Amino acid sequence: MAGTALVSGAGKGIGRAIAQSLAAQGYNLFLLGRDGEALAAVATACAEHSVQAHFLAGDLCEAGHIATALAAAEEKLGAIDVLVNNAGAAARGAVQGADLAAWRQVLDLNLWAVIALTRGVLPAMIARRQGAIINISSISGRHSAGGDAIYAASKHALNGFTASLFEDVREFGIKVSCIMPGFVDTALTAGMQRRHERMIGAEDIAACVDFVLAASARCCPTEIVIRPQLAP
Repeated sequence: MAGTALVSGAGKGIGRAIAQSLAAQGYNLFLLGRDGEALAAVATACAEHSVQAHFLAGDLCEAGHIATALAAAEEKLGAIDVLVNNAGAAARGAVQGADLAAWRQVLDLNLWAVIALTRGVLPAMIARRQGAIINISSISGRHSAGGDAIYAASKHALNGFTASLFEDVREFGIKVSCIMPGFVDTALTAGMQRRHERMIGAEDIAACVDFVLAASARCCPTEIVIRPQLAP
């Protein structure tokens, strides 16, 4: 049954595909992202499915923004049924040459913003004994490579957080899932010298979200690993 959904990083790529898929299923949406114009365009597209689509632009790492976003979402939609933590960033390079300030920003967005948004929606989900929290992670949360330290670390941490969160809230009927894609054809991979036509599409990740939400009350797909069929 459709309800309300909050999607972060909804202005482009994976977040946009997820928002549009949820709208097609009848979810009323609150969209978060940095680019107000991009969010407005996604909200307009979602509203074509006769649902409410609100948005708030801003930086999830700025002090007070998450609290403001959660309050605005509750004002517009009431309690949130589905939280999709999709916003993320990457910084690449060897540890010995790390820009620690930039690395801290990656960790703040990829992990701490997820924790804060999750903590914000949980009380109402627990009270209603229903809801779903879906975190968009990465295959880098299982495998590590040189030059990938902070991104891999943030995604390993996100996977661990998600697994423990499921154990904390499973008895309340709340679904918790971590989706770990391999290479997805988005802005995050745009500069990579790989065969982008072989990469996963953003709509494939949206389909994974749909799969989690469609699962019966008897089960929860706690982890989904999705990789390109052909090596990019």
